[in-house]
Amino acid sequence: MKTVNRNQWLMAVFALFLLSAFSLHDRSVKENRDRDPLLKDVTAEELKGIIESYEGEKAVLVNVWATWCAPCIEEFPEIVEIQRKYEDSLQVIFISADFADSRERALQFLKDHDVDWTTYFKAGNDQKFIETLSDDWTGALPFSKIISKEGKVVASWENSATFSKFDKHVKRALNL
Repeated sequence: MKTVNRNQWLMAVFALFLLSAFSLHDRSVKENRDRDPLLKDVTAEELKGIIESYEGEKAVLVNVWATWCAPCIEEFPEIVEIQRKYEDSLQVIFISADFADSRERALQFLKDHDVDWTTYFKAGNDQKFIETLSDDWTGALPFSKIISKEGKVVASWENSATFSKFDKHVKRALNL
């Protein structure tokens, strides 16, 4: 029978320690995702259903953004202001396209901007997500899409926008 030397034994203990630490971290991250209603995972199909659920009730402004995207960060307060202005007739749906390891950063960004409604974190295949949201979207960020109460697309675009651009298209969506 071969004896295990001290270094091999220490390496085995260290490997077990690392495996258990990663397992606990993954479990903790998953539990935090499930607990925080501000930022929920969403697949392309789930997002489609969420958007459709507002048909007949509210117009919808969908915005795909990321914390690493400077134009996204620039326009973000404008969209929050639009939501506050039309809160009874418009639903803003923010979707973070951040990488998984930046989820906490995205969550903190939402809190820093006083977002107090459910937002989403993109999960699943990128291409499927892009195609589900728009045939015209290349995947560039930010991406915005405004849908009327009747479910018709009023406007969609890549790149950032000003408050006045959002306001103009939201008014069209609301027939104002």
